[in-house]
Amino acid sequence: MLKIGGVAERTGVSRDTLRFYEDRDLLTPVDRTESGYRLYDESAITRVRFIKQAQALGLTLTEIKVIVEILEGGRPPCYHVRNLLGEKVASLDQQILDLNRLRDGLVARLRWAEAHPATGCDGKDYCVYLEPPETDQG
Repeated sequence: MLKIGGVAERTGVSRDTLRFYEDRDLLTPVDRTESGYRLYDESAITRVRFIKQAQALGLTLTEIKVIVEILEGGRPPCYHVRNLLGEKVASLDQQILDLNRLRDGLVARLRWAEAHPATGCDGKDYCVYLEPPETDQG
């Protein structure tokens, strides 16, 4: 059996993080000492590593909790995880598109700003570089 410090040391997460996981029903000590110290078995090490790996893939603690509940219900979570990963990929793809559009807009504005030195900047409450560029007539 391991106390919370032993689990923290073996998993590289803080004691506060382990308590947080316990508060979120992601990790459960198997027992407590007479003085109230949490006691964990080796499965806690596996669980914490699973949580950290899932977080590294972008899963939230809420999403991880659902997976843990499926596991604790005696069912394999693979179908659920596969669908969740698909949703994450689709979400990232959309974020990438949005970020690329934002970057393109910033690049265009920077190029315009570089081509139009700020001779009219007089300390007013606006910046010519943030105004829509005038379109060329002709």
